[in-house]
Amino acid sequence: MKLQNGITACLLAVLLAVLLAGCAANWVRVEQSDRRYAGEHYTVTLPAGWMRNETADSLVLSRDGLDLQRIVIEFRPHEKAFEKIERSSSADMLPSELAELTIAELKSSQEDGLPSLEILDNRPVEIAGHTGYALHLRFKTDEGLRIEVLLRGFVDEAGLYQFLYRAPTLHYFARDREAYESVSESFRQAH
Repeated sequence: MKLQNGITACLLAVLLAVLLAGCAANWVRVEQSDRRYAGEHYTVTLPAGWMRNETADSLVLSRDGLDLQRIVIEFRPHEKAFEKIERSSSADMLPSELAELTIAELKSSQEDGLPSLEILDNRPVEIAGHTGYALHLRFKTDEGLRIEVLLRGFVDEAGLYQFLYRAPTLHYFARDREAYESVSESFRQAH
């Protein structure tokens, strides 16, 4: 019986290692020589030394781990722009409308509706020749950790583009904000 339990434990450990290796394989280190990223809808310059992971609609970057800091660049077609609140976007939306829907989408993605959310700044900005919005938000986790979020977004004929930066206020937010600013400023639409 002990031998069978030992074999079962070994098989589970091997299976878990294989599964974790498969998940980790999606993350790629950004080398100095390979900082330019070209996706289907846009190109950006990535920060060297960070890790990147691509999904169907987004590019996720982190230096030390997703809970410590993350930059997310996302494209969504208009009909899937705000899926949690079941709203779409359109090419003629005002930046204020986009910001309002973005905040509603963010709140709806949290089980408790994010009651501690503070809007520190909400203003229109220019992004790659488009008028969009810039939000600076802050909230507390259930454990009391203060998190700050920078969100920028705009729409064009194809859909909604968003740039998110999220990090704990203490230490990480200020330290890695420049990387987010650099990535955002390097954004160019693919033609």
